[in-house]
Amino acid sequence: MIIIDSRENSLLAKTIIELCEKQRVQYSKEWLEIGDYVMSANKSVAIEAKSSADFLASIRNKRIFTQASNMVDNYDISIILIYDDINSAINYLNRKENKKYDSIAWKNKLKTMFVGAIGALQVQTNVKVLWVPDLTSAAHCVLATHSHLDGSFQLKKQLPKRTRTDDLRIDMLTQIKGVSPTKAKILLKVHGSIAEISQLKIEQITKIEGIGKILANRILKTLNEEKEVRE
Repeated sequence: MIIIDSRENSLLAKTIIELCEKQRVQYSKEWLEIGDYVMSANKSVAIEAKSSADFLASIRNKRIFTQASNMVDNYDISIILIYDDINSAINYLNRKENKKYDSIAWKNKLKTMFVGAIGALQVQTNVKVLWVPDLTSAAHCVLATHSHLDGSFQLKKQLPKRTRTDDLRIDMLTQIKGVSPTKAKILLKVHGSIAEISQLKIEQITKIEGIGKILANRILKTLNEEKEVRE
């Protein structure tokens, strides 16, 4: 169920209710002390939704950081959902304050303030910030968040994580495609060091079982490129 703050009579709230009814998602309007939209299953989620104009105003009076802190203290997942672009916010301020911010210098300052606050919230707090282009997208984000509450999601690793050893020489050699830890150990046992291996000829390296000319050439090329960088 999505709980909507009873004080929310915005167009966004009405759009969310319409989507809930279309998608048969349960909702209710209740007084919420923190957040505009709240939902819970395995984890509790609070969403504070703001138009770009509201977000910019809350930066200027620093209220957004208090709201972020309150959400983090009371919910497992806290989201600040921003919709509309920066220019919409600046145009709103100009209408409200008689074009006080119409100069290029002020516009640039407000834009820096806007994106700077998003960066600060992302890095300095445990709040997730979503910024979408319009009100309809924001409404769909709220419903999408609700739809994932009961599900599980795992990131699939596309690249295998290499196993580190206590020998940096082996770690270095196994970074070369085709060189296994076993081959690296044999190379080091026979030739002693990375520096000595880098001075070998292809014919000498191919004497190691499982290492052909292509891999031998790759080993020499990689080690000598590393050597050039260090020098």
